[in-house]
Amino acid sequence: MKKVVLVDDNELALEGLCKNIDWRAIGAEVYAVFTRAADVLELLEKAEVDLIVSDIAMPQMNGLDMSKQILKNKPYMKIILISAYDDFDYAKEAIRLGVCDYVEKPVDFGYLAEVARKVLAKAEQEQKMLEQLKQSRPALMQKFFSDLIGAAPDYAEFHLADQAAYLNIDLGQDEYVCALIQIDNSAETKAGFGIERYHVLLLTLLSEIEQTFADLSLTYCFPQANHIIVILGSSGRGNANLLRTVYGRLSELNEKYEAAPLSLTVGIGDIVPSIWHISSSYENAKTAAGFKFIFGEGRIFNIQDVRAHPPAPISFLSGYEEKLIRLISEKDLAGIREFTGNLASEWSSRYPGKNGIIAFVYSLLARLIRFFYDTGIDAGPILEMISDLFAKLDRYETAATLCERLYEISAQACHKLQESVETSHNQIAGQVMDYIHQHYMDADLSLGTISSFVNVSPSYLGALFKKAKGQTISDCITAVRIHKAKELLAHTQMKIMEISEKVGYANQYYFSAAFKKRTGETPRDYRAAMQGGESTD
Repeated sequence: MKKVVLVDDNELALEGLCKNIDWRAIGAEVYAVFTRAADVLELLEKAEVDLIVSDIAMPQMNGLDMSKQILKNKPYMKIILISAYDDFDYAKEAIRLGVCDYVEKPVDFGYLAEVARKVLAKAEQEQKMLEQLKQSRPALMQKFFSDLIGAAPDYAEFHLADQAAYLNIDLGQDEYVCALIQIDNSAETKAGFGIERYHVLLLTLLSEIEQTFADLSLTYCFPQANHIIVILGSSGRGNANLLRTVYGRLSELNEKYEAAPLSLTVGIGDIVPSIWHISSSYENAKTAAGFKFIFGEGRIFNIQDVRAHPPAPISFLSGYEEKLIRLISEKDLAGIREFTGNLASEWSSRYPGKNGIIAFVYSLLARLIRFFYDTGIDAGPILEMISDLFAKLDRYETAATLCERLYEISAQACHKLQESVETSHNQIAGQVMDYIHQHYMDADLSLGTISSFVNVSPSYLGALFKKAKGQTISDCITAVRIHKAKELLAHTQMKIMEISEKVGYANQYYFSAAFKKRTGETPRDYRAAMQGGESTD
């Protein structure tokens, strides 16, 4: 049952409130009655009640002043005020104080009971919401710090200070720093271990971070995508160099995780003098963690590393475009592997910066596209790979993975170039075959005349044809001529001399020798066998 306290300096009025309202019907009971407001204040110091119904006009302390005192310490207390005065100013003052409702005398007990019922229902609803709010405190804490790292100092202090006070966050530290821990293999761990196991590993890591910095005045860490944001504060006592302390402890944690399922890269920002400036330290930490693009994953960097290695100009990479095109043209996969591997090494030694590297890769791949365009090769799949790389350049976490993708594209380019060359060779060989079939009867048909027709040097054409067809052009000419001679010997009565001339042999005896070498028998014997009688030629 809800506890109701009734207050009025008129005892008859109090009796009327007790007897004329069925409090149990609305889920309540009269817990106490008082004729003085001071007695209510004293009761509230030692007991919890749900509703106060009080007259306004009372000696010493009136109902409005009492409500002001109560609501100052108990802002969720429900109060209904009663007044004999038909004065709207009383109602306005009561509402301004936070009183739930205002009822005029003479009291309509049925109306007051309904007002009390609604007020108690509202109180119950608010109590549930307060419980939910308490349970959601961790989420509110995370939202506070998440908002904090993305806000400018003036904005943060103006808009988030009251939230910090509500959450009892101690903001009186002398210095603060933010660290960013990247889970390098989050996708692989989720795929291999499952989402639930991944989150258990993540919670374990969060707990270890909190234990690592348990002696600091402020330690708060929370996950964000595949990162963990760590915000630390120190009063300056016992941590003379906060940055050195943070670097040392996170280095130990990172070494511990070298053999763990989660692989970590850590970036540490600058020390800032106020929690409201922590967004600056957070941006520093992100920049520092970005060093893994050059030096690889699983390391720890602080912002001082960045300042000690200012980005160098990218000009030292001039000439690399033509070198890659030459390696692709030569289909030198080993050379391409060495080329892409050296790129990552040079970037780590010179550090041109991620943006400079991306600009160089753009230039390199643009040159590859131009090479295919200039050579007329259909490089559809290669262009799709390059387009995909362009679209995802910013997502590459390390230079090593970018170089590996560059190698894959270059290797595919070699394969495509080889396919194109083989296709071209086959086309030329086909042209040679067509030409031989059309000109086998020419006595001067030779490698030289054919190479002039296809506009390819004799030596190159000879090698090209042999690779494509598995025989020399001379053997092919002979094979076509002998095949045509067989047809004439089998189906005509032409003289052998005439046949030899028809198939491109100016000398009958040379023809006969070539025919026997190819078939194992003379033209005369072949004709006799095919026509079923002895040749008369």
